[in-house]
Amino acid sequence: MIKLAVIALLLLIGGLAIKYADEKSQKKITLGLIGVLVVYVITVVASELMR
Repeated sequence: MIKLAVIALLLLIGGLAIKYADEKSQKKITLGLIGVLVVYVITVVASELMR
C-alpha cells in the first residue's frame, strides 16, 4: 500500500513540474509519466492475478 502512495506522490510532483516546463519538455515529461503509469498498472494487475 505504501508503494501506491509513493508512486501517486511522484506522479503528482511530475504533473506539477509540467506546468513550469516549455512545450517540448512538456511532451517528453507527459510521455514518461504515462509510461510509468502503464507499467505500474500492469504490475499491479499481474501481482493481483498471482495471488
